[in-house]
Amino acid sequence: MLANANNHQAAMRNPIAGKHVARTIASSVIALWITPVIAQNHAEGALVVDDKPVSIAWVSAYAQEGWADAKKEDIVVVLCDSRAPATAISDSTVMKELVGAGKLTCIKQVINSDKVARDSEVWHKRLLSRPPRGYTSDQVFEAKTFDGKTIAGRARTTTVQKSFDGVPYSYDITFSAAIIPKQ
Repeated sequence: MLANANNHQAAMRNPIAGKHVARTIASSVIALWITPVIAQNHAEGALVVDDKPVSIAWVSAYAQEGWADAKKEDIVVVLCDSRAPATAISDSTVMKELVGAGKLTCIKQVINSDKVARDSEVWHKRLLSRPPRGYTSDQVFEAKTFDGKTIAGRARTTTVQKSFDGVPYSYDITFSAAIIPKQ
């Protein structure tokens, strides 16, 4: 025990080791804080493509600079059939590779400060040649909670949509997610 205390004191006197210890402690605290946040995220529903449903059971949400007004924030909600890696959420090339390999199916909605889905993307292997994307009043978000810390509600299509290639799809998902603050 005394050896551990002496090692810790020596590490704190060494600036490089001290920074490493500080980063390790900070990472541990962040991990302990984020774990319950991720645990409270919940999604339930389905994306239906060509009359074949895909169960959606995972959600992540993060804030980004508002598209129409940089002083406001948009919330990006990513709803998937399984846990999506952070790189797929932020990089459409990675998303396309995972979807093409049959490892992921997702819907992404960008919700503005007026609680309107201003942009939607549907990522499914059958739609991969030209994933449906854009604003349409037929792809909506119905807010239950929208307080800057949590977003909850329902993401859905109001009618069956058709991709650029004529493939029918629709979705209806209820979810709740902690919002990851804008970096």
